Amino acid sequence: MPRGGLHLAEGGGVTSSPYGAVGLAQLGAVALGGALTAYGLPSPGLWVFAWFGLVPLIVAANAAPTVCRAALCGFAAGFAYHAVAAHWIYATCRFAQVPAVVSALAVVALAAVLGAGWAAVAALARLASESAPRGARPLVWAAAWTAVASFEALWTPRVGMDLLAYTQWSNLALLQAGSWGGPHLLDFTLVLFNAALAGVWRDERDDADIPALAAAFLLAAGAWAHGAAVLAARPESRGPVGRVEILQPRVDQYHKWSETWLSEILAGYDELLSRPRPAAPLLVVWPETSIPRWTDRAEPVPEAARWAVKLGAQNLVGIIASPANASGAESGPANAVQLIAPDGRLDGRYAKRQLVPFGEFVPLRRFVPRFVIDRWLMILDNLGDLEAGAARQPLLQTAWGPTAVTICYEAIFPRWPRLDAARGARLMINITNDAWYLDTWGPRQHYRINRFRAIENRLTVIRSGNNGISAVIDPWGVTTAELALNERGRLDAEVPLQDAFPGRSFYTRHGDWLGASCLVFVLLAVLAVILKDSLVSPI
Repeated sequence: MPRGGLHLAEGGGVTSSPYGAVGLAQLGAVALGGALTAYGLPSPGLWVFAWFGLVPLIVAANAAPTVCRAALCGFAAGFAYHAVAAHWIYATCRFAQVPAVVSALAVVALAAVLGAGWAAVAALARLASESAPRGARPLVWAAAWTAVASFEALWTPRVGMDLLAYTQWSNLALLQAGSWGGPHLLDFTLVLFNAALAGVWRDERDDADIPALAAAFLLAAGAWAHGAAVLAARPESRGPVGRVEILQPRVDQYHKWSETWLSEILAGYDELLSRPRPAAPLLVVWPETSIPRWTDRAEPVPEAARWAVKLGAQNLVGIIASPANASGAESGPANAVQLIAPDGRLDGRYAKRQLVPFGEFVPLRRFVPRFVIDRWLMILDNLGDLEAGAARQPLLQTAWGPTAVTICYEAIFPRWPRLDAARGARLMINITNDAWYLDTWGPRQHYRINRFRAIENRLTVIRSGNNGISAVIDPWGVTTAELALNERGRLDAEVPLQDAFPGRSFYTRHGDWLGASCLVFVLLAVLAVILKDSLVSPI
């Protein structure tokens, strides 16, 4: 297949279209497929679109006369997908008093950055397919997608919707495959099915397409059957339980950092914790940045310490750690957590490892002109750059054993929970403040990904959000307790003390083996094409 600008059309003629075989109508179909795929995400949950939404992209990219034009198809689909999936960021920016034009540009910029990943997939798949038999093209597409998604997960901005697997959040049986290959195994399955379907969709069908579609169907069916069997074996009772109280105070985001509201905010926590309870808890979980003031990370928060003593229970509370503690031993402000013992002592601490761009730090702040900030980005003046915590911090110790913490945005990255689970964590606690996202897709996307983290590592996830959604999710991904979005309250839940999966999962033990394998496979396929071309003498 030629890689130049002009190409032979199917009648033998030469087309002069600036898009080659990829016309505007076809780009529109590709973008529509990407946009529909995004509707599988929370909260629409139209998961079926993800099983055929990529077909227009794959058909167009396979037929593209050049790698660049295949990449154009990938970008169109990826941009449309992420623009739909992240449209709620516009509302978030407007809530933060960012001008409408800048808010819209933020969505466009994010969709373009993440859409570039889809462009890379299409280019790699198109190039690697040149050395592969037609029947193997679906495998090439699935491998290329998984390789790029795995690589991107290490560095690009995430917003809780960029992995294709997240479109299947409501298919609990299918999600069980995550314990073997993480979210990328489901990505692989979805793309394999789409690519096989694309093969039989084209006019010039041949027998090679049928086995590929059958294999894709069997992989998907096998994953579902395995998951159904795992769920059927889930025990109804898991032995002794410990009580957990999860606070959801619903603090107004505009009041949160105002000194005039500090007393009222703290009184709100007292009211929640003063409500009647049938039995004392073992652990009380407060949401992210519960205490809206600078806190010395080495000294227990008085408000939480008082309740820890009163209840005789550990309290895990979100704080903003001051730039230096009393001894000056630590510097740098941090989004952090304190674990306070039943006697009021500090029992452990954790600082957030993965910071939010333009939320907790401003990338390349020094290069943003002053007049731009004054006119369009006033919010940047209110954003202090926080300091990220170390990748490996001591696990906290609770009644459930070694306990890991993710703060807000960190739950989006599969590698952090997997790293902590591999180090011995038996419980995961995610604290967050999603009030910025209002009543949009955002908080629901952010909440549902915790189901993936629970299944991938076979451990319980406890989640506390300022305005929700707070919940307990068991190692099978089943939500056992939940407090709805924007509901103020205290969620009292029982969490089994016995570890249902002491060996954790295959994914926990072996990491992203699938992503690494696919990356090697795609690189070798591309290398084969390059070597083949270099050995072919020009006519």
